[in-house]
Amino acid sequence: MKKIIQCAALIACAGPLYVHSAEVDAWHYNIGAMYEIENVEGQADDKDGLYEPSVYFNASYGAWTISMTMYQEGSADYSNFTRGTYFNRPELDIRYQIVDNDAWSLGFTGGLRNYGYHFKNDDGSNNGTANTQRYKFQPDWNVNINNDWSFSGWLAYYRFDNDLDQTGYSDSRIETETGFTWKINETVSVRTNYYLERGFNTESDKNNGEFSTQEIRAYLPIALGNTTLTPYTRLGLDRWTNWDWSEDIYREDHDYNRLGLLYAYDFQNGLSMTLEYAYEWENHDEGENDTFHYAGVGVNYAF
Repeated sequence: MKKIIQCAALIACAGPLYVHSAEVDAWHYNIGAMYEIENVEGQADDKDGLYEPSVYFNASYGAWTISMTMYQEGSADYSNFTRGTYFNRPELDIRYQIVDNDAWSLGFTGGLRNYGYHFKNDDGSNNGTANTQRYKFQPDWNVNINNDWSFSGWLAYYRFDNDLDQTGYSDSRIETETGFTWKINETVSVRTNYYLERGFNTESDKNNGEFSTQEIRAYLPIALGNTTLTPYTRLGLDRWTNWDWSEDIYREDHDYNRLGLLYAYDFQNGLSMTLEYAYEWENHDEGENDTFHYAGVGVNYAF
């Protein structure tokens, strides 16, 4: 499922990743849950899809934030409402705010996530397990150019170890989203970002799980009291994959675009929530073209 909601939550007023408070020398906490689902039209025969519930807890003190999240294993068969019931994808992140002033800020996050899989045969019987570990190294930044313009983003390097042939992952990955925000007034802002995710292998004789995704992402946050509405779009610049490297060594190209809406509400008592829906249309070099639906709901309590 990736963490598509991660970028959206950073935009929302109820973003759960970090707590901002004038009382920096005190503990601040966030606890919450998210439920994300995605499905592709045209799969009426088996009605396969993905959904990923998660629960998290964050604690901040001064410049330090520790974040713990537990994800559930991904796929689902909507025809009989079954899926793996294993919460076997824990993630631990530790972030340090290196610089934070009116002109600019800089932070760094290190983290570890486990990707657990329980494989099944066609008859539903067990067919083994796999566990891949992902190590994350991620700086993030924000530069206030003036009262109306800012430049911000993050850049992550991931290293994957163990069971890569079973899970299909490459051993390395780069992911980044960065761009400019224009504050039109107290109600409306415009943010335009460049997004890149690239999976690759450091060993030249391997090509499993390599891929590349490049996008332009544009957001229009509209603050209306306790409510923030964020229409957004993702314009695909380039995408290719070779997830089926064991059968076909050549990469497959894709063409896609997305429209979405994120709704965030702050109850002003520590409780906040988000709702999101997105529609994406995809064209593939191989196989039939399709349309894609994403939906997410999240709740967060800060104290």
